Amino acid sequence: MSAQVPGAIPFWRMPAFYFLHFFAVGVMLPFLNIFYHSVGVSGFQLGLLNAAPRLSNALAPPLFGALADKFRLGRSVAFTCAIASSLLALFLWGASGFVALLILITLFSALRAPLVPIAENLCLREIEATGAQYGRVRLWGSLGFIVAAMGAGRLVETTGVASIFPFVACVGIALVFVIFHLPREVGPARPRFRADLKLLLRSSPLAVFLLTTMFAAVSAGPFGIYFSIRLKELGMSADLIALAWTVGVVSEIVFLIYAQAIQRKFGLKWMIAAGMIAAGLRWEFVALTTDAVLLILIQLLHGVAFGVFHAGAIQYVDRLSSQATKNTAQSLYSAATWGVGSTLGALLAGWLLPIWGFVTLLHVAAGVALCAGLAFAAFGENVE
Repeated sequence: MSAQVPGAIPFWRMPAFYFLHFFAVGVMLPFLNIFYHSVGVSGFQLGLLNAAPRLSNALAPPLFGALADKFRLGRSVAFTCAIASSLLALFLWGASGFVALLILITLFSALRAPLVPIAENLCLREIEATGAQYGRVRLWGSLGFIVAAMGAGRLVETTGVASIFPFVACVGIALVFVIFHLPREVGPARPRFRADLKLLLRSSPLAVFLLTTMFAAVSAGPFGIYFSIRLKELGMSADLIALAWTVGVVSEIVFLIYAQAIQRKFGLKWMIAAGMIAAGLRWEFVALTTDAVLLILIQLLHGVAFGVFHAGAIQYVDRLSSQATKNTAQSLYSAATWGVGSTLGALLAGWLLPIWGFVTLLHVAAGVALCAGLAFAAFGENVE
């Protein structure tokens, strides 16, 4: 049996999940390295503290996703991960030594990483039952990130950078409450899950999708790490740098609102291809100009590069998976992009920046993203 969805589905629970999860990301992400620096971590250790969580983002989601699919435990797995990661956030609050920080942040990331893939599957099941639009539910995550990014600076200034951890723990407890109200699957463990998993892993359309999206994620490495530094070197103020990032997220929200209309007109395959190509154009345009106004306006491409792309990708993966492997499939997408692709992109960017420089590196990244988009357009399967 599939997830049990009652007649009157609480509208608030999926928007609340996305808002709270990405609110926590918006609190933690901008200040985590500042916290590391404040407790005496630097150099090679800082690199390990950034690399280890990315690696756990590649390994943990497929394992938890397979567990959720095999035993029909999607909500239970998410519930347990949310509680455990909230406790780990409190442990991080009192941690200072490098080894302790490395272990705790790796475990924290490993437990947070499966939450979104499992929630994406639950969200799609609710959309099937209610006729809601994925983009208009997912945009609450973008709103949560914006609200957190706007308020986290004041929190840190008032209470110190270490306060991000108890705050994230409190948000995590609220997330536990929301997850408790998500639908759960009923029925015994799936006896044929291994065979279903083999069919998923042997899927050529899925392999093409995962490979091309991984390369698109690799291409984002130089931009994600050095864009703000580039703007600062060009003389832009902190407010303008924040504005550049905000414009991108606002554009993402707008495109998520209209994602279903875009899907009806162009289809999932072309949403994904357009997202990769838009990312390549974004990297190239940033490399070609030093004008502050243009650099801010270029961030409007983020709406296509992420908003349109992700809305298409989540549903594309769902179409390629059977009822028995939907959590696993979403987890593989998460692992390929935010795990493997993101890790390789960051490592390559750090290695090549001193050799090539930021502008040349962006030109190469643009080429990688454009090739990924064209390859998916040529070899990706239509699944409408």
